[in-house]
Amino acid sequence: MADESVVYVSSIVCPSCGHRSPGYMQVIGDGKLASTCEKCGATITQPLPVHSVQQLPPPTFVSPVHPHVHVRHYPGLYTAPKHAPRLDIVDLVRISYKPREAFPSLYLSTNLHMALAVVVVFSVLSALVSALVTADVGEVLGYSTGDALAVAMQGFVSWAVSIFAFLVFAFTSASVARGVFGGRGEKGSTITLIGYAYPAYVLLSILLLLIFTAGFGSLDLTDVQDWTGSEMNQAIFWGAVLILVAMFGLMWLLWVVSRAISVANDISMGEAALSAVLSAIAAGIVYVLAGRLMSLPMGLFL
Repeated sequence: MADESVVYVSSIVCPSCGHRSPGYMQVIGDGKLASTCEKCGATITQPLPVHSVQQLPPPTFVSPVHPHVHVRHYPGLYTAPKHAPRLDIVDLVRISYKPREAFPSLYLSTNLHMALAVVVVFSVLSALVSALVTADVGEVLGYSTGDALAVAMQGFVSWAVSIFAFLVFAFTSASVARGVFGGRGEKGSTITLIGYAYPAYVLLSILLLLIFTAGFGSLDLTDVQDWTGSEMNQAIFWGAVLILVAMFGLMWLLWVVSRAISVANDISMGEAALSAVLSAIAAGIVYVLAGRLMSLPMGLFL
């Protein structure tokens, strides 16, 4: 990224006060450099010198583009050499309990193609489980077997929508990280690391569906008023379990995804969490609108 590089210039001249000094200027593209006058605070723009050497900014460098960013959260990560890309199964598992160590390792050992392969495999698994559960609990939810089969026939469309929603989430995360928090905004790295976090979302969704099936599979949800006392107690118990697992699961998922966004864009975990929440809203809107366009029963898809 252009705004991740600086060039040392022997003479930086302020057009407002005429102050002249040497120092680093940020590469802003189109053959131009930018900095802020240390005397009057004015923005300075100069052409990129011929044969200049670009480098990562030093820890003390204050970006004129995003002046509120003062520190690098992962110093040295982006100057380390990347390994030959591979499907890193060890870090894929380690994400669930040590994301702080797993994502920096993945940044250096995998690439976009490997991450998209992970997303495709787990999204297909998600669609298959969704179709099976839909067919199994169709009558419980008030849908006939024919309805369940009709939904299953639209599985490919649902799968495509889930992939699109994932991309919307990743692109929005990178854009918010850069535009709001002054992060790298590197979309390729963001998609890659969030792609490795995608299985966590699928596994949580499957777990919630299994709990729902175990707790409510024997109940008639279309005739709640005729439930017996034991059926009501069963619904209350499993409903509480479902809510607790969902709450802790979403907190865990936010923790994992936020670390992926944090590493990919070199922003703090708090900033990454806000980026993730805003991106989830955008992806959710896309998914809901697509679901309505296809007239799908809500709640039947992961």
